[in-house]
Amino acid sequence: MQQGWILVCDDEQEIRDFLRDMLETRGHQVDTFDGGGALLKMLQEERDAQPDLVLLDVKMPGMDGMEVLRRLRISHPRLPVVMMSAFATVRGAVAAMKQGAHDYLIKPFFADELFNLVEKIVERNRLETENRSLKAEIRRRFDPDQVVFTSAGFRRAFELARKVAPSDASVLIMGESGVGKELIASTIHYSSQRCENRFLTINCAALTDTLLESQLFGHVKGAFTGAVANHRGLVEEADGGTLFLDEIGDISAALQAKLLRVLQEKEFIPVGSTKVRKADVRFIAATNKDLETEVRLGNFREDLFYRLNVVTIRVPPLRERRDDIPLLAQYFARKYSPRGEQRISSEAMALLNSYHWPGNVRELANVIEMATILADGDTIDAEHLPVKVSEGTPVEFALPKEQMSLEDVERLYIEQVYRQTGYHKLKTSSILGISRKTLDRKIKQFNIVRE
Repeated sequence: MQQGWILVCDDEQEIRDFLRDMLETRGHQVDTFDGGGALLKMLQEERDAQPDLVLLDVKMPGMDGMEVLRRLRISHPRLPVVMMSAFATVRGAVAAMKQGAHDYLIKPFFADELFNLVEKIVERNRLETENRSLKAEIRRRFDPDQVVFTSAGFRRAFELARKVAPSDASVLIMGESGVGKELIASTIHYSSQRCENRFLTINCAALTDTLLESQLFGHVKGAFTGAVANHRGLVEEADGGTLFLDEIGDISAALQAKLLRVLQEKEFIPVGSTKVRKADVRFIAATNKDLETEVRLGNFREDLFYRLNVVTIRVPPLRERRDDIPLLAQYFARKYSPRGEQRISSEAMALLNSYHWPGNVRELANVIEMATILADGDTIDAEHLPVKVSEGTPVEFALPKEQMSLEDVERLYIEQVYRQTGYHKLKTSSILGISRKTLDRKIKQFNIVRE
């Protein structure tokens, strides 16, 4: 049972005391007021006050309950109000409901009647408050102004997402796994007029056809073994909001046809049902496949491709936007650090900058999360990074076409490795298999300078 904060407003002392005693036995906090003016004054002075319910008498001298209700609907539109009266009429109850009252109690009332009504309202109000807080937290997490980047490549994708957001156009987001496609999708949703409604996601590649169809369109009881009750699918749950279909290139031809119907007609049929349902959903799809090639090969419907591909946004891989690596690395260090913010040493940052990041931003987040755990102090050093990052990756080496001496080849190779590691001597010597002292000597011998 939820305990709540309840305000009782009645001009009769006996009623106020009775309600206080009754409700406090159930664990509720109760404050009483002998008139509407005192109640409104308290709520005005304590602007952060968040009571769960007001029990408000209709007949009071001076400002009556209906006038208090009218003012509460203006100042506290979400605050539930239950009207109380010993002179109840159908007309009075209807008038109170039209003014925004949650319910109506007729005096005298039974204790069980009071408890059931109060506790139902308190529980619902708490759930709605928690839901609003959760939505606010989600909006904060996906706040476009909080997105971390500085590179021109990601800026183009981000600005296109903001530009297309006010429309209802379907969007296809292209990019490798882990580049931030869901971040772009959420930016579109939370920058759109649908932001107050749900943003739901599903990974199409992670489910079998049967399960994916049920998850998308729902099913009715008895549709298949284990379907013991009706189930609403994500399309119906996202009505008025946005549905993000990740890895859309992996769905079967049969599901492609059903998805096309939703996009064209805004209607669908749950598994096992014959009844058509409607849903107003904005679709954002993402894939790491080349869908145009999949269309030519016959693996993806051309009509669905063009329905999804009203606007295309390409998110570049992390290796093509290295300017973002330091910002993202420090962001993840703040996010995951168990001991407050941890700085990243220049040596560790150089290794992060020179790594090729096949797993993109997701891999960088995992690497930094692990490093924050391994680092004993407030600094992440090279030794806290995984071997794959600290040892580096193969370096591209291009020889000119003309003949060269062995010494010139050595100089050229050292020069190219040194440049491709961002002039990081520790990593360069590690890749070359020589000591740091030997590298310094070679750099001096060949007169290699930083460009």
